[in-house]
Amino acid sequence: MTSYTLLALGPSSPHTDSEWLNHPQITAVFQHRPAAPNGKRLGSRVLGIGLDALILAVRTLKPSVKGPYIANNPWIGAALRLTGRTNFIVTGIYAEPSSRSWKVLRKLIGGARVIALSKSEIGPWNADGGNAQAVLYGNSFGYPLQEPSPHFHIFVGGTSDRDPGIISELVEEVLRSRTPVRLTLATGEPASETQRNGNVIKRPGYLSQHDFGQLLSTASVVFLPIAQGTRAAGHMVLVGALESGIPVCVTPSEGMKEYVIGPAVTLCDPTRPILPQLRLLASKPHLQSGEIREFWADTFSLKSYIARVGELLD
Repeated sequence: MTSYTLLALGPSSPHTDSEWLNHPQITAVFQHRPAAPNGKRLGSRVLGIGLDALILAVRTLKPSVKGPYIANNPWIGAALRLTGRTNFIVTGIYAEPSSRSWKVLRKLIGGARVIALSKSEIGPWNADGGNAQAVLYGNSFGYPLQEPSPHFHIFVGGTSDRDPGIISELVEEVLRSRTPVRLTLATGEPASETQRNGNVIKRPGYLSQHDFGQLLSTASVVFLPIAQGTRAAGHMVLVGALESGIPVCVTPSEGMKEYVIGPAVTLCDPTRPILPQLRLLASKPHLQSGEIREFWADTFSLKSYIARVGELLD
């Protein structure tokens, strides 16, 4: 049985490290803790996640950081290759086929094994000579249990592949609503707030993961307006919402198709008014927070994700 060192970017988490180290094939966790929290520095991903991944890869050249490695981001795998290593497995692709990022990752990761987070990601990767399999993502962010706002509260979060057209349509529906609605758009725009007829649209600006989870936990429903594409996008917000016990509505997307499972995750038809669909999902009597959290623990927790990854390691 092969033993691996998990490589990660960002601050360490005792709970996360413990969950990984509980798996018999993970013997160590090694991280670059000062990594840029949103993957960018000075507006650049090259100076952000690219530089952080390279620093981490160089640090693993120390004899004490033994391979083989599991890189929990594909750019770590690319950096390992640049520093002469081939003994690694990558989790995630996070790039659209034929994009510049995808081409760079394909060239550097080469035939190394990839554990992707969506079936739609592995087709183009393998067709181009890659070696990828897919599992459902899962995580345990430590988000608090749902504490709903007094008024109906919709939370839209994340920046990757969000559809600005669908978001604009929802904004207009909220502003026209005759029943008070609060819409939070934690999607990376500068902080602002708009009010009309008792309805509030708030853009909180940049949020730490802790503040993101705190704000998400006050929602009645989480909405993921995902642009059409093949890469997995939105799955982290979906998992965090279920951890808080909040139902999730997702627009159709190949990259999210296998995540629309269970009673608390539904598809939204973007060709119809969105607000009534979100109200309907939030009002379903059988969607209790405790039951949603049980589903998350069984299907989308970090423990369940590690178990799925572990099945593919050897």
